[in-house]
Amino acid sequence: MIGYGILIFVIGFCSGQIVHTYLLAFIPLGSLMTFTGVFFYLRMTDLNEEFTWNENEDFLTFFWNVIALKLWTSIFMLWMLIMNTILFTDGKI
Repeated sequence: MIGYGILIFVIGFCSGQIVHTYLLAFIPLGSLMTFTGVFFYLRMTDLNEEFTWNENEDFLTFFWNVIALKLWTSIFMLWMLIMNTILFTDGKI
């Protein structure tokens, strides 16, 4: 759900800027999907277990599977929050 939300958000952002402004409505939809996915992920996951280093994985695997994916998701969520604030304060949606 998180990945599809990011995909819909990016499609709405790019097509809303380039093609038609009514396609900007995909931005709140993608943001809602992503925030809902992150909410359910955090509700069901033990974060201490999620961020522990297993003995059978190397540093690069740990970095990409644990740190980088969560960092990129956080960056996209921050971008979504900023874009939704801009869209709603400018009155485009």
